[in-house]
Amino acid sequence: IEFGKHKTKVSKVVLGLMRIPSLDNSKIAELLECALENGINIVDLADCYSKGVAESKFGEVLKDNPSLKDKFFIQSKCGIRIGEKFTYYDFSKDYILKCVDASLKRMQVDHLDSLLLHRPDALMEPEEVAEAFDALYTSGKVRHFGVSNHTPGQIMLLQQWVDQPIEANQLQFGLGHTGILRSGME
Repeated sequence: IEFGKHKTKVSKVVLGLMRIPSLDNSKIAELLECALENGINIVDLADCYSKGVAESKFGEVLKDNPSLKDKFFIQSKCGIRIGEKFTYYDFSKDYILKCVDASLKRMQVDHLDSLLLHRPDALMEPEEVAEAFDALYTSGKVRHFGVSNHTPGQIMLLQQWVDQPIEANQLQFGLGHTGILRSGME
Protein backbone atom coordinates (compact mmCIF):
# COMPACT_ATOMS: atom_id res chain seq x y z
CA ILE A 1 0.00 0.00 0.00
CA GLU A 2 1.00 3.63 -0.23
CA PHE A 3 1.73 5.28 3.12
CA GLY A 4 1.26 8.98 3.72
CA LYS A 5 1.58 11.99 1.49
CA HIS A 6 4.87 10.72 0.05
CA LYS A 7 3.15 7.45 -0.98
CA THR A 8 5.92 5.27 0.42
CA LYS A 9 5.34 1.62 -0.56
CA VAL A 10 4.79 -0.44 2.58
CA SER A 11 3.33 -3.84 3.37
CA LYS A 12 -0.24 -4.24 4.58
CA VAL A 13 1.08 -6.27 7.52
CA VAL A 14 3.23 -4.66 10.21
CA LEU A 15 5.78 -6.63 12.24
CA GLY A 16 5.32 -5.71 15.90
CA LEU A 17 8.55 -6.04 17.88
CA MET A 18 7.25 -5.56 21.42
CA ARG A 19 8.29 -9.04 22.51
CA ILE A 20 11.77 -9.29 20.94
CA PRO A 21 13.64 -8.71 24.23
CA SER A 22 13.12 -12.42 24.99
CA LEU A 23 15.02 -13.38 21.80
CA ASP A 24 18.73 -13.38 21.14
CA ASN A 25 19.98 -11.17 18.32
CA SER A 26 20.41 -14.02 15.85
CA LYS A 27 16.73 -14.98 16.28
CA ILE A 28 15.70 -11.34 15.82
CA ALA A 29 17.75 -11.17 12.61
CA GLU A 30 16.05 -14.38 11.41
CA LEU A 31 12.65 -12.87 12.23
CA LEU A 32 13.45 -9.72 10.24
CA GLU A 33 14.74 -11.71 7.27
CA CYS A 34 11.64 -13.93 7.36
CA ALA A 35 9.44 -10.81 7.39
CA LEU A 36 11.22 -9.43 4.32
CA GLU A 37 10.97 -12.78 2.52
CA ASN A 38 7.22 -12.63 3.10
CA GLY A 39 6.81 -9.05 1.92
CA ILE A 40 6.62 -7.37 5.33
CA ASN A 41 8.69 -4.20 5.42
CA ILE A 42 7.27 -2.20 8.36
CA VAL A 43 8.42 -2.69 11.93
CA ASP A 44 6.59 -1.23 14.91
CA LEU A 45 8.17 -0.44 18.26
CA ALA A 46 7.60 1.89 21.20
CA ASP A 47 9.92 3.56 23.66
CA CYS A 48 8.09 1.86 26.54
CA TYR A 49 8.37 -1.71 25.22
CA SER A 50 10.46 -3.37 27.93
CA LYS A 51 11.55 0.15 28.96
CA GLY A 52 13.45 0.67 25.69
CA VAL A 53 15.02 -2.78 25.48
CA ALA A 54 13.03 -3.73 22.35
CA GLU A 55 14.39 -0.67 20.51
CA SER A 56 17.92 -1.37 21.77
CA LYS A 57 17.86 -4.98 20.62
CA PHE A 58 16.48 -3.93 17.22
CA GLY A 59 19.32 -1.38 16.99
CA GLU A 60 21.93 -4.01 17.83
CA VAL A 61 20.60 -6.24 15.04
CA LEU A 62 20.68 -3.33 12.58
CA LYS A 63 24.27 -2.58 13.60
CA ASP A 64 25.27 -6.23 13.03
CA ASN A 65 23.26 -6.39 9.75
CA PRO A 66 23.52 -2.90 8.21
CA SER A 67 21.83 -3.96 4.98
CA LEU A 68 18.55 -4.37 6.90
CA LYS A 69 18.35 -0.70 7.91
CA ASP A 70 17.19 0.60 4.54
CA LYS A 71 14.84 -2.32 3.91
CA PHE A 72 12.43 -1.45 6.72
CA PHE A 73 10.01 1.39 7.31
CA ILE A 74 10.68 2.04 11.01
CA GLN A 75 7.80 3.17 13.19
CA SER A 76 7.92 3.87 16.90
CA LYS A 77 5.57 5.31 19.46
CA CYS A 78 6.04 7.65 22.42
CA GLY A 79 4.04 9.26 25.20
CA ILE A 80 3.62 6.57 27.84
CA ARG A 81 5.78 7.29 30.89
CA ILE A 82 6.43 4.26 33.05
CA GLY A 83 7.30 5.46 36.52
CA GLU A 84 8.29 3.59 39.64
CA LYS A 85 4.91 4.17 41.31
CA PHE A 86 2.54 4.66 38.35
CA THR A 87 2.30 4.93 34.57
CA TYR A 88 0.87 7.96 32.82
CA TYR A 89 0.72 9.75 29.47
CA ASP A 90 2.94 12.70 28.59
CA PHE A 91 2.55 14.45 25.23
CA SER A 92 4.50 17.54 26.29
CA LYS A 93 6.89 19.00 23.74
CA ASP A 94 9.94 18.31 25.89
CA TYR A 95 8.98 14.71 26.56
CA ILE A 96 8.20 13.92 22.91
CA LEU A 97 11.55 15.38 21.80
CA LYS A 98 13.40 13.49 24.54
CA CYS A 99 11.67 10.22 23.62
CA VAL A 100 12.50 10.50 19.93
CA ASP A 101 16.15 11.29 20.62
CA ALA A 102 16.38 8.31 22.96
CA SER A 103 14.64 6.02 20.43
CA LEU A 104 16.99 7.08 17.64
CA LYS A 105 20.00 6.45 19.86
CA ARG A 106 18.73 3.03 20.98
CA MET A 107 17.92 1.95 17.41
CA GLN A 108 21.13 3.49 16.02
CA VAL A 109 19.26 5.27 13.21
CA ASP A 110 19.16 8.91 12.19
CA HIS A 111 15.39 9.14 11.66
CA LEU A 112 12.06 7.43 12.21
CA ASP A 113 9.89 6.87 9.18
CA SER A 114 6.82 7.25 11.38
CA LEU A 115 6.18 8.43 14.94
CA LEU A 116 2.88 7.68 16.65
CA LEU A 117 1.52 9.21 19.84
CA HIS A 118 0.99 6.12 21.97
CA ARG A 119 -2.69 6.07 23.00
CA PRO A 120 -4.78 9.18 23.74
CA ASP A 121 -3.66 11.62 26.43
CA ALA A 122 -6.75 13.32 27.87
CA LEU A 123 -4.56 16.13 29.23
CA MET A 124 -2.72 16.74 25.95
CA GLU A 125 -1.89 20.32 25.04
CA PRO A 126 -2.16 20.16 21.22
CA GLU A 127 0.01 23.23 20.72
CA GLU A 128 2.89 21.44 22.47
CA VAL A 129 2.46 18.41 20.24
CA ALA A 130 2.47 20.76 17.23
CA GLU A 131 5.73 22.37 18.37
CA ALA A 132 7.34 18.97 18.90
CA PHE A 133 6.20 17.67 15.51
CA ASP A 134 7.49 20.84 13.80
CA ALA A 135 10.90 20.47 15.45
CA LEU A 136 11.14 16.76 14.62
CA TYR A 137 10.04 17.21 11.01
CA THR A 138 12.27 20.23 10.36
CA SER A 139 15.30 18.45 11.83
CA GLY A 140 14.66 15.36 9.68
CA LYS A 141 14.30 13.11 12.72
CA VAL A 142 10.72 12.06 11.81
CA ARG A 143 9.20 11.82 8.34
CA HIS A 144 5.55 10.90 9.12
CA PHE A 145 3.27 11.31 12.13
CA GLY A 146 0.29 9.47 13.49
CA VAL A 147 -1.48 8.25 16.60
CA SER A 148 -2.61 5.00 18.14
CA ASN A 149 -6.06 4.15 19.44
CA HIS A 150 -7.47 7.65 18.93
CA THR A 151 -11.08 8.36 18.01
CA PRO A 152 -11.82 10.35 14.87
CA GLY A 153 -12.72 13.34 17.08
CA GLN A 154 -9.38 13.20 18.88
CA ILE A 155 -7.57 13.06 15.55
CA MET A 156 -9.55 16.03 14.21
CA LEU A 157 -8.68 18.07 17.32
CA LEU A 158 -4.99 17.28 16.98
CA GLN A 159 -4.99 17.93 13.24
CA GLN A 160 -6.32 21.46 13.87
CA TRP A 161 -3.03 22.25 15.64
CA VAL A 162 -0.32 20.32 13.80
CA ASP A 163 0.93 21.24 10.34
CA GLN A 164 1.93 17.70 9.42
CA PRO A 165 -0.86 15.35 8.38
CA ILE A 166 -1.88 12.65 10.86
CA GLU A 167 -1.25 9.75 8.48
CA ALA A 168 -1.95 6.71 10.65
CA ASN A 169 -4.09 5.55 13.52
CA GLN A 170 -2.85 2.21 14.81
CA LEU A 171 -5.76 0.46 16.49
CA GLN A 172 -5.36 -2.38 18.95
CA PHE A 173 -7.56 -5.16 17.69
CA GLY A 174 -7.51 -8.91 18.12
CA LEU A 175 -9.37 -11.77 19.73
CA GLY A 176 -8.47 -10.44 23.17
CA HIS A 177 -8.90 -6.75 22.27
CA THR A 178 -12.26 -5.93 20.71
CA GLY A 179 -12.89 -2.54 22.27
CA ILE A 180 -13.20 -0.76 18.92
CA LEU A 181 -16.15 -3.00 18.07
CA ARG A 182 -17.80 -2.68 21.48
CA SER A 183 -17.46 1.11 21.70
CA GLY A 184 -17.97 1.95 18.04
CA MET A 185 -15.83 4.11 15.85
CA GLU A 186 -17.17 7.51 16.97
